[in-house]
Amino acid sequence: MAKLKHDQIAIGNYHYTAWSFDYFLNSAVGIGLKNIEIWGAKPHLVVGVHSDNHIREMKRKIDDKGLKVICFCPEQNSYPVDITTADHALRKASLDHMKRSIEVTAMLGARRMLLCPGNGYMEESFEAMQERFVTSCRELAETAKNYDVTLALETQAQFDSLFMNTVEQQKAALTMVDHPNFKAMLDTVQLAQFDRSVEDSLEILGLENTVHVHLGQTIVREMTRAEKSLPEAYCLGRSVIGHIGFREGNLPLIRDLTELAEAGYRDYVTIEICQRPYFTEADRYGREAYEVIAEVIE
Repeated sequence: MAKLKHDQIAIGNYHYTAWSFDYFLNSAVGIGLKNIEIWGAKPHLVVGVHSDNHIREMKRKIDDKGLKVICFCPEQNSYPVDITTADHALRKASLDHMKRSIEVTAMLGARRMLLCPGNGYMEESFEAMQERFVTSCRELAETAKNYDVTLALETQAQFDSLFMNTVEQQKAALTMVDHPNFKAMLDTVQLAQFDRSVEDSLEILGLENTVHVHLGQTIVREMTRAEKSLPEAYCLGRSVIGHIGFREGNLPLIRDLTELAEAGYRDYVTIEICQRPYFTEADRYGREAYEVIAEVIE
């Protein structure tokens, strides 16, 4: 069985937001990991709220623990941030927010920043949304180049984006934006929604274009009657319940990691848990996640 290296594995603070940043760092060290991913959301780090001094103090603590930030994920779905919206004022503010996020990424010492695609209106055309998205991404990629940061585009569930749900759409975006600092990432929960394996996805995107992975567990299930009654744009693919604990769910995570290793993937894989039931015992679920995947880690 092909294996990934231990130094490729990271853990995100996604399910640690009921705890202090110090607690998260201590937990990562206790699990035995060297890499972390930071979610730019309350309470640890909010772009536009926390100062440079706050970020520098975070970086000092990270360095003191012997850890490395491998990716920054500024919150882009729940906040008033949308790089694709037709509202000109909101899109401009969103681009400014994301440019600051790129700067924060560099301050943290990371070389990757996760980018979500934004959204449009249900009554407008796919092409109109896509055109605004591509224009925004080209502008952000130029900023990222100045900070030696690569943007890692993530697909979204249909509820979050009307035009960026599949790896095929991801690949089309890479072609249209056509910038060396604009690449793709995989999320195993998003892949499950459209019944795509890691192997299939890497073949479509190309290993050279895949610079980050979120490893998440979920339950893939039949759509409920309510879900099936939604407009077509919101009921494509299969139904998933989010990023849950690694001892639950029905995704083949060992197969996913093995396919990454066999393909020669050399970038990072972040453990992602972000459902609220896991927040109160964050360290426990972080440890369990690593234990589940340990057999395919050198």
